[in-house]
Amino acid sequence: MELKPIINKKTLSQPEIVPDKIKSPFNYKILAGIITSVIIFHIMINVVIVPEDAEITASIFSVFNPFIASIIGFIVAFRYKGAKIFQKAYLALSVGFFAIFLGEITYFAYDLFIPDIEPYPSIADIFFFAQYPLILTHIIINMRFFSPKLNKISKIWIIIFPISILTSYAMLSGFGLDDFEPNFDFYYGAIFVYASSLTLSVAIIGAIIFKEGVIGKVWLLLVIGILCNTIGDTWYYNLEVFDQYDLGHPVNLFWYAGYWLVIYALIKHRNIL
Repeated sequence: MELKPIINKKTLSQPEIVPDKIKSPFNYKILAGIITSVIIFHIMINVVIVPEDAEITASIFSVFNPFIASIIGFIVAFRYKGAKIFQKAYLALSVGFFAIFLGEITYFAYDLFIPDIEPYPSIADIFFFAQYPLILTHIIINMRFFSPKLNKISKIWIIIFPISILTSYAMLSGFGLDDFEPNFDFYYGAIFVYASSLTLSVAIIGAIIFKEGVIGKVWLLLVIGILCNTIGDTWYYNLEVFDQYDLGHPVNLFWYAGYWLVIYALIKHRNIL
């Protein structure tokens, strides 16, 4: 079932969405299970499993999370066969997560099999960065269908929010302190942090637009998943400035949770098509 926008007669710049009577509430047990699982996995990696095996286990887990999200996304896109707009949107999202999968494989290969070459920065970053324009494409295609024009508040939000996240990243990195010397990692990471926060800011607008529709819950889950990834990205690139990242770091919790929330969102979306 597809939602169709109706244009408010008072203003063409604020189209409304027809609320769908079909409800798709969260299963809070699943959400709790996701949070509990990533915490347990993190504890196992750092406490239970021996360091040699823990690194490989964490790498494999990191590789397959975006791969699973990508596969389910392709299934959703296939279910939209005949609906060109939504099929393109979910194909873009799926390719975005597949790009992350390729990035994780490349990072894994550098980290475990080519120890003489640092995995960051590397070719893997090309794949990691590709996720942002692809996920943005997914969001924008949906938004343009349901709400062709954004109001001024939304436009200001899309500008201000990424800047605020970038400012937080700079402050966490020590920008402005007397002993702070911006290096390559700082500026390089800033590019990814801005792209990630821009994606999140647009996704939040999308969640507001779709909140009354059948896919409202799905989009909220998707936004929370992207939020977790944004926190993970910001924290990760801050860690790289100080060369403090490893596969057992708590930052991975946000990526794991983010991927599984997106996977849950895609499964719910598939079930309500």
